[in-house]
Amino acid sequence: MILGFSRTIYGVLLRVCFCTIAIFFTASVSLNAQSYGLRFAGQEEIQDNRTSLNLSPEQPLCLNGTVELTFDLSLAPNYTTYFGYIFRIIQNEKQNLDLLYDQKSKSFKIIIGERFSKSIIHIDSAQLFYHWNTFKIQLDLKRKSLLVYTNKKLVVQEKVSFDESGCFTVLFGGNEFREFKSKDLPPMNVKDIAITEDGQRTHYWPLNEANGTSATDEIVGKMASVKNPVWIKSLHTDWKLAKQFSVNGSASVAFDPTTETVHIVGSDILYSYSVQNRQDKVVAHKNPPPSFLPGNQSIYNPFVKKLYTFYADQKAVSTYDPGARSWKNEAITPKYTIATEYWQANKFISGVDSSLYILGGYGQLTYKNSIQRYRFAARTWEIIPTKDSTFTPRYLAALGTTSKADTAYVIGGYGSLTGEQMLNPKSSYDLLRYVVKENSFKKLYELPLPKTDFAFGNSLIIDSKSKLFYGLIFPNQQFKSQLQLIRGSLTRPTYEPVGNSIPYQFHDTHSFSDLYFCPASHQLVTVTLFRSEKNTTDVKLYTISFPPNELEPQESAKKRSFTTYWFWALGGLMVGIVAFLYVRKRLLPKTYRPESGPLPDQSAALSLLTKPAEPTLQADVASQSVHTASVYFFGNFQVFDQARNDITKAFTPLLKELFLLLALNSIGKQQGVPSEKLNEILWPDKAGRDASNNRSVNIAKLRHILDKVGGCSLSKESGYWSITFDFRQVYVDYERYMGIITDKATLSKQTISELGEITKRGSFLLNTEYNWLDEFKSDISNKIINTFLQYAENLNISDDPEFLIQLTNYIFYYDPVNEEAIVMKCKALALMGKHTLAKNAFEKFARDYKIIYGEDYRQSFSAIMD
Repeated sequence: MILGFSRTIYGVLLRVCFCTIAIFFTASVSLNAQSYGLRFAGQEEIQDNRTSLNLSPEQPLCLNGTVELTFDLSLAPNYTTYFGYIFRIIQNEKQNLDLLYDQKSKSFKIIIGERFSKSIIHIDSAQLFYHWNTFKIQLDLKRKSLLVYTNKKLVVQEKVSFDESGCFTVLFGGNEFREFKSKDLPPMNVKDIAITEDGQRTHYWPLNEANGTSATDEIVGKMASVKNPVWIKSLHTDWKLAKQFSVNGSASVAFDPTTETVHIVGSDILYSYSVQNRQDKVVAHKNPPPSFLPGNQSIYNPFVKKLYTFYADQKAVSTYDPGARSWKNEAITPKYTIATEYWQANKFISGVDSSLYILGGYGQLTYKNSIQRYRFAARTWEIIPTKDSTFTPRYLAALGTTSKADTAYVIGGYGSLTGEQMLNPKSSYDLLRYVVKENSFKKLYELPLPKTDFAFGNSLIIDSKSKLFYGLIFPNQQFKSQLQLIRGSLTRPTYEPVGNSIPYQFHDTHSFSDLYFCPASHQLVTVTLFRSEKNTTDVKLYTISFPPNELEPQESAKKRSFTTYWFWALGGLMVGIVAFLYVRKRLLPKTYRPESGPLPDQSAALSLLTKPAEPTLQADVASQSVHTASVYFFGNFQVFDQARNDITKAFTPLLKELFLLLALNSIGKQQGVPSEKLNEILWPDKAGRDASNNRSVNIAKLRHILDKVGGCSLSKESGYWSITFDFRQVYVDYERYMGIITDKATLSKQTISELGEITKRGSFLLNTEYNWLDEFKSDISNKIINTFLQYAENLNISDDPEFLIQLTNYIFYYDPVNEEAIVMKCKALALMGKHTLAKNAFEKFARDYKIIYGEDYRQSFSAIMD
């Protein structure tokens, strides 16, 4: 019986071990499932901005035996010029082996010394541009032979004259290595570079970094150096501001998915931006669209390839004629309104009947659940009565359709059951499916209530095959908001944030946001519109590579690293147990060996072990990671990178002034600094071209330092240089000061204490003096003092005298002879019974007053205490 029980336990343990190992490896793979690699900027960039990767920057790689170099490669699509080196391998600084792409012949060529290989490597263009291709370069140093494989197919077989043992310099892209230097390279993507010696992997650079100018060898820790990197992980994580401009009127936006063109319709121009080619076009209207009023919307009809604007209140539709550069009126029923009744309505053009559908909206204190239909062929409007009340009155919802546009999905929104704004309006989180032919809604599920309420951008991207959707959410109860991209399920009430957030100014009758998918260039586009009181619209276009990566906050990354460690430890333990049990099994007599076949209930246990976990709900998108990098403006200027290393010394005096000039003119919605202004301040003695050259060199140096810091980037938009900070990754005390100082209506003891902690490091940019900086310093000092005084004046001294004393000390950091502060401090000390301290504080104040002003303070201690 004991042996039978042992055999049963053995079988169970063996199966559990194998199941656990399977889960372990599955989870290990899933932990690293994000998009990654290095994109090389090629011929489209000037030479100084092209990308290079050196696997051996400090000393060559000394290799022996049969050496294999493997890597994955694809060419970046939608560029003009594709020519240059993929890599150059140089042995002992004299013998070269190169892989080059030739655009003319659309082929790869191997160069050995001064000659071409007889074999040419062809890869289908669709495969080359839109999929990873594995290259394996095999050098047998003993037999002096070269074999090249692409996607496991042998394509080159040659003799080479490499030494049997030697040291190699391995360079990808551009390089500046002695007589082998070259800046010719195609725009390309590379990842998973590995080197093996006699079948043993000795080096591996996955190129899975998100920032910085180095890549880590995960086997021996060897660092490769990178110049001008474009990390693919960051392309799938960070939204890039592609365009920023203003147009007249209450602009609207539409998207043509075929040409991947975003159209912005203004009152006097049509602005078109090609996401694929990164080029824009501005065409002036010969006549503006009729009824171009606040609340108008635009839509592109992919079935007939036409651009429309519409205004639901007037039942007005206009179509754009690109040849005549004019708008033609399709239909209008005169109805003059001051403001639309359909703010933030959703819309789509159905593939079933080629009609325009408009759902919901808000206006005149009423939320709508109407479905309006405009038939283009008949030029008629109608209200479609729905069969049920599933679609409740709402606006700020998101809508997306299937590829045939026969079914629409609507999620979320803000409204009320009755439609009346005064009767309990709130956010909704239901996902509805609307079938056009049946004119019916079905509620699929409702998301659990999040910690922070949110609304949606106007559109959803529907992935019917994967049963997923992508949408934008934002907290709609605050003006300074942020758009967060989410990926959700069409079948289960789950979603997760992907990609970093986008700054968004939200006012329901002034703001608009939309999301589009570019199928050819594999990008998502977010467009934000904000209409000012001057009736101009600020437009911003952001792009991110698809699919977007899951968010990886610093704290989560640490937990993930810890989890990965324990996965491997658990895996090792399981392997050890299996090995032990296997040996034990071999040593048991045959009569006692476990029988084959499943144990009772084994399939259920295996199902339980291998069942994938449900996606977790990421409800609180407002949560932020702990800052690691930081920049301090108050007190002495200091900068710390992501590893908390003080890198302030990397800023030379000129780079420091350049950084401060750009940062202070960028934080707080400022535009930045034009090139001419930079030249005038930093290089006043230089002529135009010399100043520009100096500016370019120092901009490049500063960009290199900011890469090390992380969470900040330098860019030029509309002629203005600026620095963009991701305040979730980098703490900037000046930005936090701005947030507190500009929102005085919500001042609290907590925010005042936080402001005090910021300012007690010292005065703003202590020991830093520039003529242009004086105005900043003066303004900041005044605002800090006024903020503290404003809050102090509303305090009752008897309620919290200790805090009041602390508050006055904050004021004295900036104004040691502030009369209001000394009165409050002395009275607070006296209230606490510390009369001597009160008198001493007054006497010190009087001494400082005389030193600064050269005269005695006019009031006595007893006078201020009355």
